[in-house]
Amino acid sequence: MKKRHLFGIVGGIALLLGSFASRFDSFSFTVMFTAGLVLLLSGLIRHKRYGNGPEQDERTKKISYTALAASFQITLMIIILLWWINYFNPLKTAIGDLLGLLLLAMIFLTIFFRFYYGKKEDLML
Repeated sequence: MKKRHLFGIVGGIALLLGSFASRFDSFSFTVMFTAGLVLLLSGLIRHKRYGNGPEQDERTKKISYTALAASFQITLMIIILLWWINYFNPLKTAIGDLLGLLLLAMIFLTIFFRFYYGKKEDLML
C-alpha cells in the first residue's frame, strides 16, 4: 500500500473519531465528519483502483492540465460577466453567493473538461 493512500485512510479514521468526540458542537461535527469520510473513502478507492501501480501517465497529465486551463478561461469569462452584472446592478447579490457560484463553476467545468478531453482520441492542442 502506498504511503499516500495509507495516510488518507488513517487521517480519515482519525477525523471520523474526532468528530464523534466533538459531537456537542454541530458545526465542528459536520465538518470533521465530512472531511474524515472523504479522506477515508478516497484513500480506499484509490488503493483499490491503483494498488501499487502508477496513478498517472503523460496522457492523463495532459488531459488534467488542458481541462484545468479551459476551466480557468471560462471561469475568467464568468468573473467578467459577474463584474458587468455588478456594475449595472440589476441584481442584488451577496459576495458569498458570487464566490460560491464561482467555486462551483470552476469545479464542474474542470470535471466536465476532464471527461471531454478523456474521450477524445487525439489531444493535439
